[in-house]
Amino acid sequence: MVPAGTGSGMEDAPRGLRESLKRVAVTLKEAGIPFALGGSYACWARGGPEPVHDVDFMLREDDVPRAVEVLANAGLRPVDSPEDWLTKVFDGEVLVDLIHHPVGRAVTQQTLERSSEMSVDSVRMPVLDATDWFEMTLLALEERYCDLARVIPMIRAMREQVDWDQVRRATATSPFAEAALLVATRLNLIPAAGRAVSAEGAPSTEGAPSAGGTPTGSRPHGPLVPAGGAVPAGGAVPAGGAVPAGAAEQAGTAKRIADTAGYGALNLTEADEYLAGDLHERLAEDPRVAELGLEVVVDGQQILVEGEVATDARRRAVADVLAEALPGRLVSNEVTIADRGMPTEAPPNVETIS
Repeated sequence: MVPAGTGSGMEDAPRGLRESLKRVAVTLKEAGIPFALGGSYACWARGGPEPVHDVDFMLREDDVPRAVEVLANAGLRPVDSPEDWLTKVFDGEVLVDLIHHPVGRAVTQQTLERSSEMSVDSVRMPVLDATDWFEMTLLALEERYCDLARVIPMIRAMREQVDWDQVRRATATSPFAEAALLVATRLNLIPAAGRAVSAEGAPSTEGAPSAGGTPTGSRPHGPLVPAGGAVPAGGAVPAGGAVPAGAAEQAGTAKRIADTAGYGALNLTEADEYLAGDLHERLAEDPRVAELGLEVVVDGQQILVEGEVATDARRRAVADVLAEALPGRLVSNEVTIADRGMPTEAPPNVETIS
């Protein structure tokens, strides 16, 4: 639905949804109610496509009555829902779901603690952990709804943020989840089962079959190796041939910088458009930038970035983050600084950061 007062057409829907998302998040934050952004907007916050239907928040069941109370006091309209795993409220015409039992699993304190604090359309809020998000999303697939055309782009956007072995374990009973993971593996979007790398970037033998055909250990927690033999930057040579001249040194530098900053190293064997998506995610997550609205294009040894930020310091940080992620490549920084001479209207009770 299109929020009242925002015009008509699908292009206006995300704008209204984002305003409601921010209003609900700020209201819950001010009331001290623990939550995490969930649903398709959690995927969007992590680099996926933007939804056009509703907004989902994950809460513990015991916190839902208090959340409904504070949201009603803020002007939202609670409605009775026949489902027993969520509660619905409306902000104007925008539907907001307060979910406490997604796919039959309770939202726990541990679920919320695994979430990541991120800037979502300029408001800081916890966002559901990417691994938890895919477990829930894949377990929701069934005979009446198994749209892989929708799931695959989400896997492509978030694949490096996810522990795919954990997702496989959590969804092992679902043939629909198994099908989605098989397609993603065959497309080389995610690693085959048990294909992991050590913290130093070298392939690990833990979790891999031994000579006798049994696993040699459990899967380490670290970056994953895409199916087909390619490894993250700083790792081993891709199966089937040597790396391009200078790539090993560049990859090693990128990995050292990325590890220092707390991010996984980029996979330099990816196509340019995938690298661009990875860089977009990094700009959104790095606190020096924290911007989702920047456009990144990778063309061989050149990186072009366009968009708008609030300050000159943040504009310079954009170039720094890109240079750290892919050292040695030319960064064309076409980012502009927002014109602060014309104040924009902000929705009531919505906190923003600059």
